[in-house]
Amino acid sequence: MEEHVDKVVLPKKGKCNKHEQEEEGHRSFKRLRNKHSAVESNINELEHRGLDRCPDRGYDHFKRYVGLAVSAYNLRRIGQELIAIQRRKEQAEREMRAAA
Repeated sequence: MEEHVDKVVLPKKGKCNKHEQEEEGHRSFKRLRNKHSAVESNINELEHRGLDRCPDRGYDHFKRYVGLAVSAYNLRRIGQELIAIQRRKEQAEREMRAAA
């Protein structure tokens, strides 16, 4: 993999030797590993939204299916943010009424 990627951030399984410990302990490795974890989390979220199986055949159908799953994910995130905004407004109104 190192032939194709500048910095491989997948931690080695098992016990590391001294050189591998140094490499995995480096600040840039940790930062990139955290980004990798975020990507894995997003992949899991897409699978949870229905992208774990594509019943349609062909590349065009697959692209449409991926687009729908990403749209479902984005709509969910937008909905969560709208709900959070509404809750903050309601909380502020309650605090204003309590203070008056």
